Amino acid sequence: MGTLADITDRSGTVADSLKLNGDTLSICRVVRLLTFELGQMGCLPAGKERLQRRGGAHLRQMAMYVCHVALGLSLNEIGQGFGRDRTTVAYACRKVEDWRDDSDYDAFVTRIERLAIEIVVALGLGNHG
Repeated sequence: MGTLADITDRSGTVADSLKLNGDTLSICRVVRLLTFELGQMGCLPAGKERLQRRGGAHLRQMAMYVCHVALGLSLNEIGQGFGRDRTTVAYACRKVEDWRDDSDYDAFVTRIERLAIEIVVALGLGNHG
């Protein structure tokens, strides 16, 4: 298995280097759980605690974004994995991308992207190749 540096780069997309072989529902569940747990543990950047008070909607949007950008899942696949429409996933990706202008928020999303990739690979849902 490659190191994180081998798997991802700043663009965040690993679709070319990560061959997903697990079902998308499992991948979406793993990323959603990771995102929610880190958000609930108070790992959000300072000043972003209000995102937790939105009933988890923002953390779900972030998880959708990570599935799309970091893991290369299609909007349709993510929609199926989260029980949402692909247009909802597209909206979530736009919102998170807009918020990434904040450097602390961007660093938080980047950490989730890296962890998601490593976990997906470690669980055998994806192979570095």
